[in-house]
Amino acid sequence: MPANEPPKRLVRAIAELSRRRPLSSRDEQRLSDAHREILRGYRAIASSGATPGNRWRRPALAALRFLGGGPDRPSTSLRDYDHRRYGPFLGVSDEGNAAVAVRRAAFASPKVQALGGQAPPLAVGVALDAERLGGVGEVPVGPGELADIWRECVSRTLLTTNVGSRVNLRLYRPAPVVTIRGGETTSALAAAKVGLAAAFKPFLTPPGGKPRPLIVYVEFELGSRRPPQEQRALLRTLHRHVRQSGIAAPRVHHLGLNVRIGWGPKGRNAALRAIDLAHVVGLHNVSIDGVVRKEADRVISFPGLLDYLPPGLVAQVLRHAQQKGVRVHPLKRVDTDTVACTIWSALNTARAMGLDLGKYGLFPLTLEECDAVVGQVQRWFPDWSAAPVFYVDQAVTSRTRVYVGHDRAKGLEAWLRLMAKHHVEVVLIDTVDKAEGWKILRTGNDRKGLLGPRQIARLTALGEKLGIKVLWAGGITIPQVYEFGQLGVFGIYVTTAAAETIPVKGKYRRDPGMPSAKQPTFKGVLNAKILLEAGFLSERAERSLQDRIEQAGLDEKRLSAILPAAWRAWWAKSIPKNSSRRKMH
Repeated sequence: MPANEPPKRLVRAIAELSRRRPLSSRDEQRLSDAHREILRGYRAIASSGATPGNRWRRPALAALRFLGGGPDRPSTSLRDYDHRRYGPFLGVSDEGNAAVAVRRAAFASPKVQALGGQAPPLAVGVALDAERLGGVGEVPVGPGELADIWRECVSRTLLTTNVGSRVNLRLYRPAPVVTIRGGETTSALAAAKVGLAAAFKPFLTPPGGKPRPLIVYVEFELGSRRPPQEQRALLRTLHRHVRQSGIAAPRVHHLGLNVRIGWGPKGRNAALRAIDLAHVVGLHNVSIDGVVRKEADRVISFPGLLDYLPPGLVAQVLRHAQQKGVRVHPLKRVDTDTVACTIWSALNTARAMGLDLGKYGLFPLTLEECDAVVGQVQRWFPDWSAAPVFYVDQAVTSRTRVYVGHDRAKGLEAWLRLMAKHHVEVVLIDTVDKAEGWKILRTGNDRKGLLGPRQIARLTALGEKLGIKVLWAGGITIPQVYEFGQLGVFGIYVTTAAAETIPVKGKYRRDPGMPSAKQPTFKGVLNAKILLEAGFLSERAERSLQDRIEQAGLDEKRLSAILPAAWRAWWAKSIPKNSSRRKMH
């Protein structure tokens, strides 16, 4: 098949069939098959090391649009990359304008030169990470951008994407709340009983006859100022009424306490008083309805109670609730099933386009909500790399604890163990608030650095023990690229370290928060790749070559001359003698 143009019979068949409306079932199949044959031909040429001619580009684009993805679903993905043999993976974020530069830099790297100048993507170990870099950070690309990236990189470099930093947070209908009015006690109690009966009734006798589980919450009317002793008496009476009057099924129907809180210490104190009240009365659930903090509103929402109180105060509330045997949570509950389905739709598009990995953020979910969402998503992608993302610069909360500050690494450990429970094979650990300048790796006394090298090494080792390959991203600088190579991590993503600053243009022009844009360059990507390889081999090559790499420092030209030999020596040492070169690829 010539590289300069696609087969004329396919072009003619597509043109003829596209003019017919409506198509018969047989013609629809013929049109789909013709588009698939175009894309398979394009990919075959790219795989051979040649560049498909310009006449291929329009038919390939039309085929991608018609099929909504590539011609076939590959059986391999990023989880199959062997970083122990080929060194850490490198991903470079871009919306496609720099696709050619990324591809050229990948094949100009010392490792590919050591492989003879041509290698399959899973040996090259470089990916164009399809995402736009907006003022708020990484945002998804569209179909045109994905198509451009596919045409430039398919079968030559790996392809990954971020389908969203945060989830599309969907909430269940709030649980019923019955207000205990102020004023005279007897009438307030009677009205509350009527409200409880009405709230439980649809769940007591639903279709099928089996009661549906439900917690109905009661709250005291704002400003009623009933003394604590009277509050306890009212709640005990209502609790007994729910269990004994027949308005509910006590096995699955329960009474809870709802409290509205304000900001800061006053809000914390209100929550603590509600927990104590529920504990004394024998209630096991307290829901909190509060005023969203400005910090949470700035990013739309935070996980759980962090919407209403800062991490330190939430930690006190959760700790107190655990001591009292009370479960405390926001009144609004996340619909994890719908969240998971929304993530699936975006990941499925990425997989259909032939990408090798799709990253999906879980912010602002709690650990329990992550458990439910990841459990579903991973079952839907058993043979592809769907990678959950943990954002270290954000506090994460569980039912009993908040992980922030010095507890970040412990939170990550808990999260990794949760991912292992669902057999996740690849994850990304990143920062989400790029504008604040957070860096994943702490160098020296940099207050913006979140994790030290030893912590990253321990977390990498824990991931390997759990069967998880950990990717790292977040403000990684050029010197830190070398350091990550030394640590032997599975892989990293870089943006600024491989990019130049350019004027805002194209789709970015509508972004009011961007004074400039970033675009990877051939030199920037190549330098990052060289330093990542050098860091890896500086700890693993023969002693004489290690010394030469160390003497070269961060000088990319000197390292380029040393590393091909270092790679060949490393492979000779690490690959069994009976392994063929073909197997190594």
